[in-house]
Amino acid sequence: MGHFLIEQVLGLIEPVGFAWALLLVFTIVFARRRHWRPALATGVPMLILFIFGSTDVPGWLLRGLERPFAGLNIATLPKADAIVLLGASAHPARFEVAGMHLTGAADRLVMALELSRLGKAPVLVVGGSVAQFPERDILESETVRDWIVERRLAQGEVVALPACADTHDEAVFTAQLARERGWQQVLLVTSANHMRRALGTFRTAGLRVIPAPCNFLTDLSEAPSSQPPGVPRHGGFAKTATWLHEQIGWLEYRRRGWIR
Repeated sequence: MGHFLIEQVLGLIEPVGFAWALLLVFTIVFARRRHWRPALATGVPMLILFIFGSTDVPGWLLRGLERPFAGLNIATLPKADAIVLLGASAHPARFEVAGMHLTGAADRLVMALELSRLGKAPVLVVGGSVAQFPERDILESETVRDWIVERRLAQGEVVALPACADTHDEAVFTAQLARERGWQQVLLVTSANHMRRALGTFRTAGLRVIPAPCNFLTDLSEAPSSQPPGVPRHGGFAKTATWLHEQIGWLEYRRRGWIR
């Protein structure tokens, strides 16, 4: 109980929790004075903050994207011509020991290396965007590739894609490689919440794709929280933002014809 109370106090220091507490106070004050319109004006956003910051609604939304890809046993995956690691698992960084900063999607990198270790494909393809520093541009794909190659972490060849602005670019460049090398199918490694859009994009580009999902962000994979709802925290909004990003991204890719 003491730990829970400490967590609530710390939550009030965060911007989301602080804003919620202010709205709660204003709502109570307005309601006590029977100023119903102001009470409604502060009460509605207060309730929204609570729903998306304290309850499991964001997790429920995100589980809808992750559930179709849960429970995979990677040992049973068939062999392919290449493992394709989508970007965002690491960002180039000046002062990190490996020259890169692992992100919240670093599970993608672990999954790709494990598939390589199991001998699922002779080639590992690395995607990613470009980091624009004042002195020079650095490709995420080349940074990750060099880190893997220098430490001999992958079995076989490691190929870095050119700078990719999005998943569509990664699909187009991979499809070009597949045509040049005669690949029949590839293992696609990305976050479970992103897999639906990634599969649609790669298949529209003409690739035969086997999903290798990872980076589950909900209690489909992680232990569920045993604490009751309390002060809203930023984690729920991060999950909501991820869900919105994928939903909007799906519609936009469909509109552009990148997913058919």
